[in-house]
Amino acid sequence: MSRKTITGMRLRRRRIQWALQWIPVFFLLLVACRGQESPRSMAPPVATVNGEQIGIEEFEKRLEKETGLVKGEGTLKPEQMTSLKEEVLNHLIDEKVMLQRAGKLSLTVSDAETEARIGEIKKDYSTESFESLFGNGGIDYPAWKEALQKRLLLEKVIVRDVNAKIQVTDGEAEHYFKNNRKTYVSARRVRVAQIVIRDRDRAEGILKRLKAGEDFGKLARAVSIGPEAERGGDLGFFERGMMPEAIDRVVFSLPVGKLSSVVRSPYGFHVFKVLEKDAARGRKFTEVKEWVRTDLQKAKEAEAYKHWIEGLRATAVIQIKRPLPDDTALQPAKKEAPPMAAEKH
Repeated sequence: MSRKTITGMRLRRRRIQWALQWIPVFFLLLVACRGQESPRSMAPPVATVNGEQIGIEEFEKRLEKETGLVKGEGTLKPEQMTSLKEEVLNHLIDEKVMLQRAGKLSLTVSDAETEARIGEIKKDYSTESFESLFGNGGIDYPAWKEALQKRLLLEKVIVRDVNAKIQVTDGEAEHYFKNNRKTYVSARRVRVAQIVIRDRDRAEGILKRLKAGEDFGKLARAVSIGPEAERGGDLGFFERGMMPEAIDRVVFSLPVGKLSSVVRSPYGFHVFKVLEKDAARGRKFTEVKEWVRTDLQKAKEAEAYKHWIEGLRATAVIQIKRPLPDDTALQPAKKEAPPMAAEKH
């Protein structure tokens, strides 16, 4: 499978996941990193949706962040960048028609709702580590909060128009289980500890210290910026697919007790140590009933969302100015997002 195809598949999958789940906090932090207004803000819009503009700066900033997330260590070819541009534009159009739908339904997000979600996010951080993300040239808190409020409004309109209409019966769940038994085999699990650092050179230095015999847990408590640092970096058990692909590929191939090399992810630079491994086994429907119901619910929601967003776009007046802006000046995102515990769903 070509990298172009993989890139497109990942972005299309992200569009659906993004619509049906919380935006990960690291993404909100990325989009909240904004600079001063520039003459680009006066340029013609990239597109209009029912008369509302998608400005060139908004498009380029989102494209820059997406480029940083999918580029990794390689260089995107021109055709891959073209595909990425189209996906970013589609994402922004989807966002615009959803916000317009929320307006028609008179949906809003109160300050209390926003503060409640911020309180939930803070649970993954110490007070000091959360506050250290903002100010002094770091994340723009008002912009981050604004992005979060928009996320909450999009969640609300999707729940109202899509998710609230989906139901799953026990019979449907059991039928789904019988057709997807392999999915519910107890997968191999690994218990992993990590040390995560924002700077690659420092992470390489940490790896040298570990190889020289320093205790992993003590070093994690002292230097790791992850919320699990106080547990010696212990992430607990997880199955394949729960972590980013780059992390899964490394930790599932490591023997117990061995150290990884430095691994880059959107959250920073990691060193992993596998603490334990569990073998796979079969399961009965009664053991996984709620898991199956949740999976079927999500599958139905994804299909319903697809038809819903297509319907919103079909009734909208969408004008796109082509060719899309040149990307020669774009660079991968320079700010690394802070690490998090596993995402909430």
